[in-house]
Order: sequence, then C-alpha cells, then structure tokens
Amino acid sequence: MLKQLCVFLTVLLLAVCHSIANAEEVRVETPAALQSAVKSAQPGDVIKIVGADWSDVKIKLYLEGTKEKPITVQSQVAFTGASELNLLGEYVVLDGFTFRNGSLKTGHVFRVRGAHNRVTRCTIEGYNPERIDVRYQWLSLYGHHHRVDHCRFAGQNHSGTTLVVWLDDDGEVGRHRIERNHFLNRPQGKGNGFETLRIGTSETSMKSARCVVAENLFENCDGEVEHISNKSCDNIYERNTIVGCAGALTLRHGNNCIVRENLILGDGDRHSGGIRVVGEGHQIIGNHIEGIGDRIDGAIALSAGVPNPKLNQHAQVQNVLIDGNTLIDNAGEEIVKGHGLGSRSRTLLPVNITIKNTRRTGKPQLKRLKSADVGPDAKQE
Repeated sequence: MLKQLCVFLTVLLLAVCHSIANAEEVRVETPAALQSAVKSAQPGDVIKIVGADWSDVKIKLYLEGTKEKPITVQSQVAFTGASELNLLGEYVVLDGFTFRNGSLKTGHVFRVRGAHNRVTRCTIEGYNPERIDVRYQWLSLYGHHHRVDHCRFAGQNHSGTTLVVWLDDDGEVGRHRIERNHFLNRPQGKGNGFETLRIGTSETSMKSARCVVAENLFENCDGEVEHISNKSCDNIYERNTIVGCAGALTLRHGNNCIVRENLILGDGDRHSGGIRVVGEGHQIIGNHIEGIGDRIDGAIALSAGVPNPKLNQHAQVQNVLIDGNTLIDNAGEEIVKGHGLGSRSRTLLPVNITIKNTRRTGKPQLKRLKSADVGPDAKQE
C-alpha cells in the first residue's frame, strides 16, 4: 500500500512540474513583440509589457486560456494618446493596464468580449477629448462571466458611460461581477449619456443580466441624474458606498433587481439623490440614505408609469418590497410614490408596494468604503 502511494505521489509531482515547465513568462517592450507573444501564448502563460510608455497604439488581443490556467497579460507601462485595447478571449486576465491623459474620437478605451475574463488593478484617468459632446465608452463588457475588480476610473468629463454592460449579443450574456472599484470625480454633463455605470439598454432591458455590483466606491460622480443606470433584469447592487454624487442609483428599466445594504451619503451636495425605481419585482432592502438633496424629490422615489409602455418609457412600478432602510435628514419626502406624475404621459401610480421597518435615527451600520479599500492600490484578499 505504501509503495502504491509513493508511485501515485511521484506521478502527481511530475504532472505538476510538467505543467509549471510548460507555462512561460514573456517580457515585451513593443506592440509588435506583444502581438508575437499573443500568437504563441498557451494556457498558463504570463505576458508582461515593460519599458517606456506606449502612445497611439490599438491593441487587439485574441487569447484563450482555461479555468485552471488562465493567460495573464500584465502591463507596467502607461498608454496615452489615442491608445485603446480590444480583448476577445476566454479565461484571460488583464492586470495593471493604465490609460492616462489621452482621448479617442469614438468607440471604447477598453472593450472586453468573450467569457470568463478578468480586468483587475487597471486605471483609466483623464482620458478626455477637447469637446464634451464627443462620445465613447471607457470600459465596455460584452459576452458573459467577466470580472472587473480593483480598478480606478477617474475624471471622465465627456459623453459616454464610464463602465457599460452590453446585452445585445446572441446566446448567454451578463453574469459579470463588478466589485471593489473606485469611480470618482465625474463632473456634470449635458443631459443623457453621462452615466458612471450602466447595465443594458432600453432595447435589451427585458433580458436577464444577473450582474453583481458590489463594494464599489462612487465619489462625486455628477455626470447625470442616473449615475448608476439599471436597464436589465435580475441584477444585484449591494454594499456600495456612494458619496456626494449628484444623481441617483436608478432602476430605470428591467425587473426583479435587488438594491441591498448600500451606503448613500449626500456629503453636502444639494443635487445628490438616493434610489429611484421603475418596473416591477424589485427589492430595496437595508440601505442607509443620509443627507441627500432633492434631485429625485426624496430618498427613495417610485416613478409614475405609462400605460402600455414602450421599452424606452417608464413602466409602472409594481410589487416592490422596501424593507429595513434607514433614512436620515434627507431633503424632500422619505419615499415618493409617483415621481414624475403627469409628465410624458405618466399617469399610473405604483401598486402593491410593501414598506416596512423604516428607521429614522442611528449611525450607519454599514461599512463606509474609502479609497484605501478599493482600486488598484487596495490590498486584495
């Protein structure tokens, strides 16, 4: 029996050593060298971009790792000018990419397609054109089961969503995790299209996205009234800290979303908002909303709806649970029933709304996230 065990352990050790031996670490200093390394990359390989910063490069990565051995592309350089990155792959980790002080004319600074990819410890900062109305997205997610974590998105001042989830692909979509990121300093824009985070569009809003947005820090994200814009079904927003944002966490389209245990603080911004609700089957549970302004006329605003609405209109609010929320020193009403009633054919009041266990005093029992807790420099567990 002992002999058989020794043989088994020897075979296992050889297999592990063979796997390690087959994994390579490649260091590249030019776009041409990067493309060469990508063409020959195998599961488990690590590609490191080193040397001087890169400017005006359009990176296209086509990679396929495995769940057990993802392919990692790390960057120790910054990208400037009109640089952009496009990934199509599976089980790929993009680590440490920084895009700073550049701009595009259209498209996406970062576009991730495929499945089971991860964007971690990346930064996009000040990547702005001269004109505010030039529209492009900073990070776009297509496909399914991606993770975006410990990234920083700072200082976007032009049209286009900072991070957007697209659901227009055929087959499986969504199921992403967006967590422990730092969104900050987005100044006021000009109307629609200046969201910080959006999941879906009105056209795809009845699709089930099943994304989780958790433990992110949003500071001074003032782009528009919907700094977070939900436009799909079955998403979860939980344990985020939202401070001084001139807008609201908005369930604009879609059904059956959960907004749970978020800390929303006005921080002296009279245009700040709480949570705005459109659609049905949502749960607003255990949130702490304190000191916000009157941007949506109250702390929690249930919108008035349109009869037989089109996908881009306001659906009637129905069957919503509002439970265990703490509402302190907010401008306007605590809970608004029929926000926007009478405008744009909105004549239907919310129905079947359950409101219970509202608290009006007490310190936040939720953890207030700070910059040291999120973003590229935070300690990862």
